[in-house]
Amino acid sequence: EGNVTMEDFNWIDMMEKMQEIRLFSSLHIRGKREGATSPQEVDILSRIILSSVPLTPLDLATLTSLSKSAVSRLIENLEKKDFLLKQYSEKDKRSYTLHITEKGNQELEQAYHHYLEPIYKLRRTIGEERFQALITQIKEANNMLQNKEVNK
Repeated sequence: EGNVTMEDFNWIDMMEKMQEIRLFSSLHIRGKREGATSPQEVDILSRIILSSVPLTPLDLATLTSLSKSAVSRLIENLEKKDFLLKQYSEKDKRSYTLHITEKGNQELEQAYHHYLEPIYKLRRTIGEERFQALITQIKEANNMLQNKEVNK
């Protein structure tokens, strides 16, 4: 009881802020296109295509903060749709890297237009300078939270 801080009294205000962050996140992720990739699948495909080195499932789990089993399910779904190929290591036949197929490339092209339009609209609405400042602050917050630099 002696450890109650002012933060504890502001929990209602903080919950409202958290709800605003959740709303922002969900507003820019549009509903799934009919029979197409989910936002998480688009994230996996785009990370693979944008990476300068071939990625493994463990790399993707680390980059996305998803569990290894969740990443495995996403890879399995993408492989079934012929969007991804596994390239097994010569040294360790259990280890593999992931590569996007031509069909995966085509899907990503279509998905980008669908999923990114709300972000482009936001940038057009608030202007480039405010948009870049917002993105910078979001990146800084993500880095702090991922690196556990935020004091508890």
